[in-house]
Amino acid sequence: MTRARAAFTLIELLIVIAVIAVLIGILLPALARTRESARAIQCTSNLRQIVTATLTYANDFDGASPALGTPWGSMPYWGIAVQREAGLDATNSASAYRSESMLICPSCSAFYGREMTRCYAVNVTGLAGAENDRADYDSPTVVAGKTRHTHIRTHLLADPSGTPAYLDGAIAPIDGIAPPSTRTASVIDFRDASHVENRIGRWHPLGSAFNVASFDGSTRAETGVRDSWLRPLP
Repeated sequence: MTRARAAFTLIELLIVIAVIAVLIGILLPALARTRESARAIQCTSNLRQIVTATLTYANDFDGASPALGTPWGSMPYWGIAVQREAGLDATNSASAYRSESMLICPSCSAFYGREMTRCYAVNVTGLAGAENDRADYDSPTVVAGKTRHTHIRTHLLADPSGTPAYLDGAIAPIDGIAPPSTRTASVIDFRDASHVENRIGRWHPLGSAFNVASFDGSTRAETGVRDSWLRPLP
């Protein structure tokens, strides 16, 4: 009678290990793509919510969006205003920025390896204080004793579907007071080459595309800046 074999030979074990390694090599990229797809979907959902909150705010203020820049840490700054429109009790940076909110792109958090509290930037093209710009997001004006912050006149947009409102932002070198390391740069002027190079968060997939939300609420992935985006905002 032949005795049953009790163990694998070394060659058989090596074959099994090799097969497992091949399967892992096939499955891991697929899992990574699935994970990134889920993150991208969440990101576009966040951007749509931010645009919706912005337009809701504008409806209450004669078409004027929340402030694009100053006052950075209080109302009516856009990062705080959209959180309030979403139902959060946000009055300042401390109460508006948190580790879970519509202001966070999950791919951005994954890239930086930390809990981010803001991952998006607002379009300020034409409102950045350059020559012939209508306003400067960093310098409010005082009219008849009242402070007027820089905003977009959404009711005057000629092409809402083709005009970016918000997009993925990146942590970037900024002259002067920069945001904390858990927040990306929050304003982008598409006419400024340094903004385009350093402030756009190209996360989808990493190093390639970035998500953009237009003023009509539509979202899409882009790989570069379109010429039409260089037109000044109203």
